[in-house]
Amino acid sequence: MDATITSWITVLDKVSHYELLGVAPGSGGDVLRRAYQGFAATFHPDAHMHRSADERAAVNRIFKRGTEAYRILSDAALRSKYDEVRTGLPSAPALTQRPAPLPPQSIAPVKPGASLPPASVRPGSASKTAGRLEDFVKNPKARPYAQQAEALAKKGENGKAKLQLKLAMNFDQGNPALEAYLKELDVLILADKNKPYQPK
Repeated sequence: MDATITSWITVLDKVSHYELLGVAPGSGGDVLRRAYQGFAATFHPDAHMHRSADERAAVNRIFKRGTEAYRILSDAALRSKYDEVRTGLPSAPALTQRPAPLPPQSIAPVKPGASLPPASVRPGSASKTAGRLEDFVKNPKARPYAQQAEALAKKGENGKAKLQLKLAMNFDQGNPALEAYLKELDVLILADKNKPYQPK
């Protein structure tokens, strides 16, 4: 089994939800969301289909634990109860070092010679550098769908963005930039699904 996965499994039941996501106990919603999105991008089971059955099972276990941690920490009432229970327990030995993240090449293998879009065209990015998703489209028929996908993602309408992106991919199959964008949209959609319900 991959050494990094083994190191995560070794500490999985010993670390707090905060340590698992790599956030401080007082962290607010935005920090938690970003931490969980990074965690989900690393450990989402769909990104590890190329692994052995044992490794996939381990990654799935890590992912479920991280999702549970995010669900509890992002809900004020659940978080308060969790903190009460934690303070009432004997303190666990402090985690000196969180396990290293899995290397990117093991998460999303990129085809040789493929180029990924710059950070600015990725849906979860805060980067302001130049670059648009449409610039990476090879088939002109796919361009309007890619433009619409990026515009919707910027507004946080990730489900609609994914639909437009899928239409673009029908015209521009095997495009690594579109595939990379789709993976990031999937992570954001998953994070949206795991948000606690907030009545308006």
